[in-house]
Amino acid sequence: MGLLAKVLLAELTVRSLIISLAFVVGSKRETSREKLTSFECGFEPMRKSRLRFCLRFFVTALVFLVFDVEVVLLILYLQLSAVDAGWPVVGVVFGFGVILLLGLFHELNEGSVDWL
Repeated sequence: MGLLAKVLLAELTVRSLIISLAFVVGSKRETSREKLTSFECGFEPMRKSRLRFCLRFFVTALVFLVFDVEVVLLILYLQLSAVDAGWPVVGVVFGFGVILLLGLFHELNEGSVDWL
């Protein structure tokens, strides 16, 4: 048996063990009323656990995510410009920043990021 066949057999064995272990450990068991209720620091819940989701929290998270991705992309562009210091890279970074700033000003004018 060749080396490739041994590696494939070992991989198949490990995958089978992991999948069977996942089925055993992750199988649904009987649920009770206590397990289906919300947990609030050991106290009984004082109101319904199924409340409407706050849209301001969602918008805040979305704005944070957009600017977090912006920072990652700007760092990548800066690394590329360090290797190839050309004007097209600078133009792309500037255009990207302008588009994001325009989006932020639009959200400010719309009132989506009203923090108070």
